[in-house]
Amino acid sequence: MTKSKHFKLELLGLFLCMFFVNIGFAQNSNDAKEVTNTYYIKNAFVVQKPGMVLPNTSVLIKDGLIQSVGPNVEIPFDAKVIDADSMYVYAGFIDACSHAGIKEEEKKDRPRVKNPGNPPKKLAGITPQKTVREAIGEKLDKSMAELRDLGFGFVHVVPRGRMLPGQGSILTTGSGATDETLVKENTSLFTQFKPARGMFPATTIGVMSQFRDLYKNAEYSNTYLKSYNMQPKGLTKPNHSAELGAMFPVVNKQMPVFFYTAKVRDVNRALILNNELGFKMVLTGVRQGWPLMDEIVAGKHSVVLSMHLPEKIEDPEEEKEEDKEDAEKEEKSGEKEEGEKKKEKKKKKKKKEEDPALAMMKAKKKKSHDEYVGQAALFEKKGIAFSLSSLDTKTKEIKPNLLRMVEGGLSEKGALAALTTNPASLLGISNVAGTVEQGKIANIFITDKSFFDKESKIKYVFNDGGLKEFKEKKKKKKGSKGDDVSVIGTWNYTVEVPNDTQTGIMIVDGSDDNLTIRINSADEPEDFVDATNIDLDGNNLTFDINVEGIPYSIDVTLEGTDFEGSVSVAEFGSFPMTGSLKDGPK
Repeated sequence: MTKSKHFKLELLGLFLCMFFVNIGFAQNSNDAKEVTNTYYIKNAFVVQKPGMVLPNTSVLIKDGLIQSVGPNVEIPFDAKVIDADSMYVYAGFIDACSHAGIKEEEKKDRPRVKNPGNPPKKLAGITPQKTVREAIGEKLDKSMAELRDLGFGFVHVVPRGRMLPGQGSILTTGSGATDETLVKENTSLFTQFKPARGMFPATTIGVMSQFRDLYKNAEYSNTYLKSYNMQPKGLTKPNHSAELGAMFPVVNKQMPVFFYTAKVRDVNRALILNNELGFKMVLTGVRQGWPLMDEIVAGKHSVVLSMHLPEKIEDPEEEKEEDKEDAEKEEKSGEKEEGEKKKEKKKKKKKKEEDPALAMMKAKKKKSHDEYVGQAALFEKKGIAFSLSSLDTKTKEIKPNLLRMVEGGLSEKGALAALTTNPASLLGISNVAGTVEQGKIANIFITDKSFFDKESKIKYVFNDGGLKEFKEKKKKKKGSKGDDVSVIGTWNYTVEVPNDTQTGIMIVDGSDDNLTIRINSADEPEDFVDATNIDLDGNNLTFDINVEGIPYSIDVTLEGTDFEGSVSVAEFGSFPMTGSLKDGPK
């Protein structure tokens, strides 16, 4: 087999191993197999939609779409077969409102303006015309990849900013350019009670006043524009600002306003504005909505609850029981405290805990905590079809918080609906997302157990036609040279690919619990790529990179000043990777 006749692997950017495969059948068993875009998931528990689990069911995927779902789906000759016996297949989750993919704005000094009472709209944070394309820029923030690895297939992304940051769009969590991941563009207007700095609107009341003013001016301008378009004779040519023009779909009830309302007072303020103006509203990022549930139901408002939860606190009664058990254990084992100082300290602690005021404060704090955690369950009981948002939620907290909501009374069916069918309906993408059905986008994922099992792990993620497999992390070997190794430094690496060898350097910086990794190729030494999803577990280092829309997963084990492992390149397979320390930490 020759390099030019059958396939070629070459470096593009980092070590972009793209396959250029001869079309047609190979002449002998040693020829390269054609790369496939067809996948067959065999004999899984398919959670087709909330409350409907199909056992011993197979799923056929081709060109990024679900082709068939059923017990007797035929296996195409060119399909990659995934034996998913006892595993669970889910539709990709949908984040109903997020800043995923958009970097946080750099902190700058407060801008100075000549007339703080009437500042430029952009400086005041009033940019309803701003789009997600503009907000994302050239490079996606790593948060999009982190959501993808949690099972999210779609995200309603809204710009960052102050009062009126801009318009939201729906994207897949794929790693391609914005154009390749867009599902629906400019589908919402995102707004919040976030005042400007040192200029109007500098207060929450000012924000409400400015929103009213913009809305009413947009209504007037829109009405005038319609009149002019019907009969321009005798009318002055319309001349409205970009800000007012962006509000036209809102005043025409064609675009919903996703109003960020975390606290109960924010929910109340948004309800007041909505009652006055009558726009289509989605209460978004809600953390304290339960006191106004009746008003929400009466107004038939859509709701997106926050996945953020307060820090977990223990029940005072449970703490007492635990203390009692600890005392009994100490008594049995003979581990009694000795010395007057220890006894006195324990006596003071007990007295403090028995203080009625402190007990009342603890009980109040616990009640507030339980209301936060139980909010989703209350909304479910009230019959409100809510969705969920990652706004203000750390990625690593999402699954634990979902499990806490279920512990707080939310049904698994309700939780799954809030992550799939409810947001699909809210965002108008039910025809392509939300369930595992023929014809829908195959942004799905597979877990080894039910997702709501605390011990469950994601094994495969399908996204925009690509597949990512999650392998078990290697355990650290006790007594190995890797026990004393520091990953910080500059490393040479080598990747062995058919008919070629790729080399480069990898720069690891930071600390073991907060690493940064930059990696390049010998052919393009000036072009570094930043890694995401970095994890150091003992002497096992894993991270992801993305080059020209293709995802790479690196998994290596460190042994002293050397490492070995593999790099998985999207659907193209895995290749051996070795390396050695070039320069230690500076």
